[in-house]
Amino acid sequence: MATLADAGSTADPRYTKVAIWLHWLIGLSVIVNIGLAMLTEGLPREAHREAMNVHKALGITILVLTALRILWRLGHKPPPLPAGTPAWQRPVSKILHFLFYLLLILLPLSGWVWMSAADRPIDFFGLFTVPSIAAPSKALADTLHERHELLGITMLVLVVIHILAVLKHQYVDRTRLMGRMNPF
Repeated sequence: MATLADAGSTADPRYTKVAIWLHWLIGLSVIVNIGLAMLTEGLPREAHREAMNVHKALGITILVLTALRILWRLGHKPPPLPAGTPAWQRPVSKILHFLFYLLLILLPLSGWVWMSAADRPIDFFGLFTVPSIAAPSKALADTLHERHELLGITMLVLVVIHILAVLKHQYVDRTRLMGRMNPF
């Protein structure tokens, strides 16, 4: 017969394999894109331009993967938070996940509109040119440039919070939370 002490030793429910792989593909792509945006500023012009071409194509990829992730989530309920999760952390978790999804849509979309308004087509890894979604407009391009950078900084902050929270839950609280998203 199981006791309360035994309850903590059973594995917490996991996300589906599709959700796990989309999480890691999106997460790693976001980290690479933040790095491309922040760490290539001082490179020679041509190297920076090449890095930004990858950044833009990867942004479109993130947008598509996020759409797939949202569609998948609509049909597949995520596992519940571990039983010992404090009550205040539950709404905070929901809010942070909502903000992630919002940024995962707004950040690449703002970049796409910005490039469209700046009349700078996005080359998708040499395979095709992404269609423009806005008419050329210097004012719109300038505004979206600023907004895109602000959204990027916000994403960076959320990524750091997410990683720190996962590490805290795993190693301080010992909830084995990382196992829910372990692809292996």
